[in-house]
Amino acid sequence: CVPLGQKTSEVKGDYEGWFCPCHGSHYDTSGRIRKGPAPTNLEVPPYTFLSDTIIRIG
Repeated sequence: CVPLGQKTSEVKGDYEGWFCPCHGSHYDTSGRIRKGPAPTNLEVPPYTFLSDTIIRIG
């Protein structure tokens, strides 16, 4: 999560995205902050398009 750079939970938040159990922030499926103390959206990880339908993340 943004405040401490921790990983978000696998448990979905109120907006079908991610939930940070440390601070209670909720993110939507695009990583945008929707509820909680986090001041910014989740960072977009590095990615590469391998084809028109496949993306490598990380």
